[in-house]
Amino acid sequence: MSYLDAPRLHFHGWFQADVSTINNDVRFFQNDSFVPEYQQLNANGSWNPDGTGIFRLMDCVVSGGYLNGQHITAELHDPVIGMTLQNADQRAPGKLVDLDPQQQMVSQIWGMQVRLLDAAKNAMLQGEYKPAAFSNLWQRQQKGVRMDQQLAANYQSVLHDVVWPTASGSALLQALQAATQDNMLSIEFNVYGYGRDSTIPRYTLGHIAGTIGPYLSGEPKHFVLGRQMIAYTPNSFTQPAGGVYNLQGKLAPDASSLTLDFGNSFPIEDANSGLMNIGQVLVAVLNTNPGARLATVQSSQFTLIGEVPYLDAHWYPRTAGVQTFNLANNPAAQALLAGHPLVLLTPVAASTSYNVVLQESIEGLYVRADSFVYRIDPGETQTIDFYASQFGQPLAQAAVNISPTEGMMGGSGGGNTVQPPTRPRAAIPDIATPADAISYPVSVTTNPSGLATLALAASAQGPGTPRGYISGQLYGLAYQLGTQPPGYIPNPLNYVSILAYSAKEVPEHPTWYQDIQPLFTQYGNLYPIMSRYVVNLNDYASVVTRLKVLRLAFSLPQHDPNHMPVTRDLGAGDRATILKWLDNPGPDGLPLLGRPPVAPPPASPPASPPQVATQATLPVAGTAEAGTPLEALQGAGKTAVILQYEQRLRDIARDDTGGQP
Repeated sequence: MSYLDAPRLHFHGWFQADVSTINNDVRFFQNDSFVPEYQQLNANGSWNPDGTGIFRLMDCVVSGGYLNGQHITAELHDPVIGMTLQNADQRAPGKLVDLDPQQQMVSQIWGMQVRLLDAAKNAMLQGEYKPAAFSNLWQRQQKGVRMDQQLAANYQSVLHDVVWPTASGSALLQALQAATQDNMLSIEFNVYGYGRDSTIPRYTLGHIAGTIGPYLSGEPKHFVLGRQMIAYTPNSFTQPAGGVYNLQGKLAPDASSLTLDFGNSFPIEDANSGLMNIGQVLVAVLNTNPGARLATVQSSQFTLIGEVPYLDAHWYPRTAGVQTFNLANNPAAQALLAGHPLVLLTPVAASTSYNVVLQESIEGLYVRADSFVYRIDPGETQTIDFYASQFGQPLAQAAVNISPTEGMMGGSGGGNTVQPPTRPRAAIPDIATPADAISYPVSVTTNPSGLATLALAASAQGPGTPRGYISGQLYGLAYQLGTQPPGYIPNPLNYVSILAYSAKEVPEHPTWYQDIQPLFTQYGNLYPIMSRYVVNLNDYASVVTRLKVLRLAFSLPQHDPNHMPVTRDLGAGDRATILKWLDNPGPDGLPLLGRPPVAPPPASPPASPPQVATQATLPVAGTAEAGTPLEALQGAGKTAVILQYEQRLRDIARDDTGGQP
């Protein structure tokens, strides 16, 4: 079972992602070249330098549900309709965290509690959101400058340690409680229309629409082991050729119904518009298994399942895009679905043909890492679960091949190249080196449940500090089925991202100057909101006035919303060093100050200071200066990363063709 199963409830409203953006540029991690000007709004593309990192739900209302084969709406008088979905009231809200400045495409939500409240503010259910990263990022909004506001994605995870404090009187909630297992619920939500521009009223706010359903013990927590439809994007990473983006679905065990999630699939014109009218959209199953991606079909080539009512003004708010098709009176479709691909079709005007805007994966094959973001300390071993399926059923004895990849990682992630003339510019570090800092088998095989578990091990010595001014190192793992057919279209975001922490031997007597200041200065530079309202991490005198709060924050587990640092990019050795420094005062009762390092001789200023760029520039071909100009609203965000990635692909293609575009 999953959020696609019944019973389920649907919600919509707003979210806030008050992310800090100074750390979006990896070059700002170099303390020696950092200047306070980088903390100003729009300096080097930093569009929210005072961000707190908070992610929270706002004005989210339950607007629909599904129970006993029937859509639940306000007209059916189930009290769950109109209840609100809120965050914790006894602790801080969750945090939105990138894995690393050189991997910003797997932003995770940490430490979020979700509560369902009735009109009297009584909690009907409460659960802890298991940290998860977004997936299926694409350019959903069609109008405006290409920037982060146009992007959309979805999150899928579970609520664990779920409690039901109050009897609700809701038939849907009672059925949901009875259906789920392991004190968990399955949750999925779509985020879009984010207010990245600081000049608009809904700055840092965006739209959210989602679903909560039952969880069944042993199933994946971050995707559905079901039917998968992956968009074909030949020219742009974020723009599908058919105009409709990825979706997943599930066929009922008795084939009596098919449920598909269109919540992140249909385009919108602008951030506040409804779904864009792309014409009639039909769901069908092919009568044959072509083993290839089709562009068009005739009516004789498919069996119709139903029409997607996406143009109904109430459909998306009430269903979050999740649609169940009744197959009880469609035996032909029931018989075909076991071994034939689903397709999404639009009629061709003045023709008997239909465009195939989306098609199920070739031969129904699919493999996904359940969790695809990992942080690992030296000497530690973690496990990665892969699930393989064919036409939604577990695929046993399937080889899953593993290989290194850089994926979309490795760029600067930043905006323009403005740099003070007397400071040397930090270089963009290489990633994935040394290669032996992590190890893993090159292939794993699925069991009868379609599950293959890979052991990921970090070397005892860790990666060292190959990136110089930024600790740890990034690695990526690509994976695919050993029997992947020709023409198979993979999801380009389906790879595993790993941050391997650097080893740190904890000193017997750590001091401020030697061990703490280099770390605290970096975080003080990148998160000025801390220095302005809590503690100035650059200053020893300020730090020693906040010893208790710092000791608490650095000792909290990663899943706690108040864990420090918020980015969760500090290894166990560094955190242990900080805690030991805090807990071992000198004769004056304060943590040891030590001796300041000997300052190097001042560098000679350049003969002619570099010109200050007026636009952000895109680093390509290994340099920070060359590249295609970016619009002002494109720097220091996901769009800049995507454009850097697309430029790297063009560079590779140009190199492979001897310099031809």
